[in-house]
Parts: sequence; structure tokens; C-alpha cells
Amino acid sequence: MTRPGLAKARALPLVAARKMLLVRATDGRWRELFERADVISEGGPRDEPQGRMWYGSTSLILPSDEGGHGGDTAFLAAVAERDIHVRVRALRAAYREASSRAPGRLGRISCEVRITADPRGVRIDVDVQAPLIERRAVSRPAP
Repeated sequence: MTRPGLAKARALPLVAARKMLLVRATDGRWRELFERADVISEGGPRDEPQGRMWYGSTSLILPSDEGGHGGDTAFLAAVAERDIHVRVRALRAAYREASSRAPGRLGRISCEVRITADPRGVRIDVDVQAPLIERRAVSRPAP
């Protein structure tokens, strides 16, 4: 078996550079977009072997603004997808929606979040799954 021969090492470049886009999202502006969002929510309970579970879905469309990067929904969706604060706001909105529709208190929720660009703005879909904590009727002995 023949191996490659020796080769002369090349010198490293004097300077290595790369272009990078840095962005900073403003929490107040995201809050305004969430306040103006078009929210649609649905869900219902299901009986499962471990008890009743709530399955729901909430869709939020944050309106795009004109001017600056506000009108570029693909850019805003990319920023929102990477911003933990936007995700937390979306989770809280989905939890509020699910709690208002569920027939009982919700246990620990499990969520899946998808963020995409939409012609009307940034679309955030949150799927929610949580056990229902329901009071059981307890009969008490008569005094």
C-alpha cells in the first residue's frame, strides 16, 4: 500500500475575517406585536390510560409593520425563531388560551413551537399537551 508523500505546510494567513450580521430585538416592540396579534385557539380533552389529557393548539399572527425590517416577515420570523423572549411570550399566550378552554386546571404542559413567515406577519403555532387536574366528587359521611 502506497501512502502519500510528504507535503510542505502552507503558511497561515495574516488575518482571518468574516462578515457577520448582529441584531438586537427590542422587548417593548415585540410586546406591542403580541398585543396586536390575531390569536386563534382550539383544543379538547382526551381520555388516556394515564388519565384525561388536554390537547390544544394556538396560532398567533404578529402583524408586520411597514418600514425598516418591520415589513420583512422572513427576517422577523428568523429573528423570532432565535429569540427566547419571543418563544416565552408565545408559550404564555398558548397556556392562557388552553387554561381558559380546559374543563379543569392544567398540569405540567408540554409544548411544540413553530415560527414561520406569513403574508400577514410572523406566524407562531404552539401545540400544547397537559394532564387535566380535575376534582373528584368525594362523598362525605353524614354527621
